[in-house]
Amino acid sequence: MRQGMFKRFELRAATCAAILCFAATALNAQMQQWKTYSYSTEGFSASFPSEPEAQKRNVDTQAGPFELRSYIVQNEAAALFVGICDYGEKVAGADPDLQLQNAKDGALQNSNSHLISEGKLTLGIYHGLRFESESDSAYFSARIYMIGTSLYQTLVVTPKGKRYPDETRFLDSFQLIPRTGN
Repeated sequence: MRQGMFKRFELRAATCAAILCFAATALNAQMQQWKTYSYSTEGFSASFPSEPEAQKRNVDTQAGPFELRSYIVQNEAAALFVGICDYGEKVAGADPDLQLQNAKDGALQNSNSHLISEGKLTLGIYHGLRFESESDSAYFSARIYMIGTSLYQTLVVTPKGKRYPDETRFLDSFQLIPRTGN
């Protein structure tokens, strides 16, 4: 009887060891996939778990239509987004905090979500705003910054009720770099 218990113990120990090895390998692979991508023409760098897809589209705002350039990675757990919109002279001299509030309100309206929390932040000398919102089906965690006349947006979108474990890692990775000519 003791020998049978010992064999079950050995089997359980081997199973646990295999599970731990698999989890460590998966975690290590996930950590190794993260890479910092730099976009000097856009003036930023950010870390993503894989190479982001670049997209361009026009968006309508209260100040008129603008081109939104975005860099997106989607996987089974989340969508990670960095977007840049250059407003140019239309916002030159405008209050950056008001511009951020307008951008947040537009994001809430476009995503059909309600605000959960918000707060001011800075990126170096630049004004920023962080906010969380939720729609019927999704959770949004965003940080937006006014850099001169350009709006930079970082966003993590997950299914409602779920959080992306690397949310802070992604949002904290956003950095400004010297902007070069287009």
